[in-house]
Amino acid sequence: MKILNRNHLKIIACVSMVLDHIGYLLLPQVAALRWAGRIAMPLFAFFIGEGCRYTRNRKKYFLSVFLLGAICQAVYIIDALIETGDLGKSSDAWYLNILLAFSVSIPLCCGVCDLRAAIAEKNAVRIRKAALIVGAGFSLFAVGAVLIPALQARGWSLHFDYGVWAILLPVFAVLWDTPVPKLAFFAGGVLLFCIFTRGIMPYVWFSLIAPALLLLYNGKSGSKRLKYGFYVFYPAHLGILYLINLIFF
Repeated sequence: MKILNRNHLKIIACVSMVLDHIGYLLLPQVAALRWAGRIAMPLFAFFIGEGCRYTRNRKKYFLSVFLLGAICQAVYIIDALIETGDLGKSSDAWYLNILLAFSVSIPLCCGVCDLRAAIAEKNAVRIRKAALIVGAGFSLFAVGAVLIPALQARGWSLHFDYGVWAILLPVFAVLWDTPVPKLAFFAGGVLLFCIFTRGIMPYVWFSLIAPALLLLYNGKSGSKRLKYGFYVFYPAHLGILYLINLIFF
């Protein structure tokens, strides 16, 4: 029975994220918090894909995610300057947060959606145009996938949160339009994510709970009043946890 709407699943993702960050910042000795935190990223990635599919204003959607990510990144930079006084190669300021990773994914997802629609319409002109956009997007992604490890090899700590998978997982959510194949493709993407990151994150297998929860997704959005609350929640909860860590730990 499909009993969960989009808001329900996003609330689950938010709770998971809070538990993960409590485990990371405040209680690293409690491993179960990090396990529970693995649910969040795949759920948010799925709904980034859904957002690309259903948004009426792609530019506004992209800018909302990117600008919030940029604000969070500015806080990381300020924190790094306060703590170390410089932005050297090994600075934490070069850790690029999940919202910046998702903002890279949004144009790719929109391009894939356009390509699928053009193929369904059998419109050769639209197919060529969409294919060029998707090709260009993935070419830039490939350049980044080579350039970032090259910089890391030279001592830079530059990396996206969750690496390339934060960019790729939303794309798996838009590869098909009908519910069952869509979820199957996304579950396959989460499985690949687990396989390729298990070496550095042994508890990553808990991420597979996310596609299991999506089996209960009814496709409805829920109350629109919560829409912008989810955007604010990310920086707000991090700010609160950092304050708690600063005062009590």
